Amino acid sequence: MGAGGEVLTDHIVQTISVIDTHTGGEPTRVVYAGGPDLGTGSLAERRERFRTEFDHWRSAIVNEPRGSDVMVGALLTPPVDPSCRAGVIFFNNVGVLGMCGHGTIGVAVALGHLGRVSA
Repeated sequence: MGAGGEVLTDHIVQTISVIDTHTGGEPTRVVYAGGPDLGTGSLAERRERFRTEFDHWRSAIVNEPRGSDVMVGALLTPPVDPSCRAGVIFFNNVGVLGMCGHGTIGVAVALGHLGRVSA
C-alpha cells in the first residue's frame, strides 16, 4: 500500500480521517478530512452531489469490512453559513439521510475533540 496517495494496481490510495463515536450504543463515523470534493452551493446541493456522484465512497465508509449495517456516517463539509462551524451530510449503509439524532450528538462531540467548538 502506498503511503503518499500514489497509484497502486490501478487504484488510488486515499487517506480519510475519521472519529468513531457511540451515542447510547449507536455508532457514528464522523469523517473530518479526506472526504470527496462536493464543490460549492447549498448543503442540499452538496448532499445531492454526494448521493449521485460518490455513492461508492459512502459505501466504503459504512459497509463491511470497515463498517456495519448499523453504522451511520457523518461527512463534515465547509459550512454554508459563516456563523456555523461545519456542514454535515449523514448517510448509512443504504444511502444518504436527511437527519440523524444520535449522529448529531456524535458530530458535536467530535467537533469538540477537534477543537472546533467548546462547551
